[in-house]
Amino acid sequence: MCDQIDSESNRAGKIAATTSGWRPVQIQLRTSVAANAAMYRALLGDLPGLSIVSGPLLDGCVADAVIAPTNSFGYLDAGIDSAFARRFGPRLQRALQERIAGEFDAELPVGEAIIIPTGDFTMPFMVAAPATQFPGYISAEPLVYSALHAALRVVNAWNIADEWPPIESIVLPDMARATHGWHAETLVLQVREALEAWNRAHAAPGQQSRAA
Repeated sequence: MCDQIDSESNRAGKIAATTSGWRPVQIQLRTSVAANAAMYRALLGDLPGLSIVSGPLLDGCVADAVIAPTNSFGYLDAGIDSAFARRFGPRLQRALQERIAGEFDAELPVGEAIIIPTGDFTMPFMVAAPATQFPGYISAEPLVYSALHAALRVVNAWNIADEWPPIESIVLPDMARATHGWHAETLVLQVREALEAWNRAHAAPGQQSRAA
């Protein structure tokens, strides 16, 4: 089961809101691979607002949003992406692709992200942030940093714009599982840099991305 992110019990671990309009956000990084969980705890365990949980990505999870390191064309039928289709149904892919077609000429570039309603009140939003152009493994180059950084920027933009409901808890998948030909440790360092950049951005709230 995915632990519900409790705003009171995790208050001390939340990222502090140091700029007007910013909200504290709790991130739960989930992995079903025990070795990866240990690696994440060793390399990311000191970051504020982040918890590492061993378990399935979405089964039983309750959070405001989940980050989907999808592909630029919005297909949710393979790898990590298929977990979102199973949880939220085929309509989510249709909604995502319609949004991409309307706003990005059918291709959402790596480094951009959008927020899509899921229709599931226990996890109302998916943050689609491509980590690869085409469906399949992230193999051409490690784009985990670009995907995660874009996802966090768009969440901040959503909260600063005072959209409703706010996004204060996020589930982050183990992106190292979907990456072929790269050492997991190298990819974890990209996750760390993205989270550190997100914290630093609190001093520069003008750097925002496109929200739903």
